[in-house]
Amino acid sequence: MPLTLPLPREFSPLPQPKASKAMIRVLIADDHNVFVEGIESLISGSANIQVTERCYTSASVLERLETTAVDVVLLDISFPQIEDGLSLCEAITRQYPACQVIALTMHDDASLIKRVVKKGARGYLLKNTTKLELLEAIERVYQGKQYFNDTITQILLTNGKTRKAGNVRLNLTPRESEVLALIAQGLTTQQMATQLFVSVKAVEFHRSSLLLKFDVPNTALLIKTAMEMQYID
Repeated sequence: MPLTLPLPREFSPLPQPKASKAMIRVLIADDHNVFVEGIESLISGSANIQVTERCYTSASVLERLETTAVDVVLLDISFPQIEDGLSLCEAITRQYPACQVIALTMHDDASLIKRVVKKGARGYLLKNTTKLELLEAIERVYQGKQYFNDTITQILLTNGKTRKAGNVRLNLTPRESEVLALIAQGLTTQQMATQLFVSVKAVEFHRSSLLLKFDVPNTALLIKTAMEMQYID
């Protein structure tokens, strides 16, 4: 049985099903040109799904939606940062309720999936998705349904069982652990970038990922929670 997540009251009830044979107009929102082209090539052979818009900035997404009819938005939730992508998802679903959002991302974190759904997205796919899954997801959300493939469903179910067991351990990458330790030391983003020999944007990405995994809104609570969970001293 497909997994269905509860939606906030302002996003319910689900829209009435539409005829699946109508031409479904898709907007791809991602700041990587090569990825956009790849997704468009996957969709190009479909008889009733067409990519009509391509947007590489969050501002351009809302500008296009003002003037162009779009049925489904494929949204990279890290656009360019996770919090920006979540805000954009919420803006789309509030301002254009007839337009359905599918998060298309590389993040496989259960807490992010739940946050995306709370912002109004109807589906969630990883960027390694197959053509068949992508087309099915577009069809499903266009009809007013939710779409989570087996991978996403398993992530959500496993996360729920782990939390009930009271044995939550977060899967931090080595770089995330390094950034967390430096945050606890009080270093600035620029200082961390210099010490780790990476870009400022890379540090900001890992910081956003840490906030997401610890499910906290700011750095102060990140440090507090990480200490309580004994990730840092």
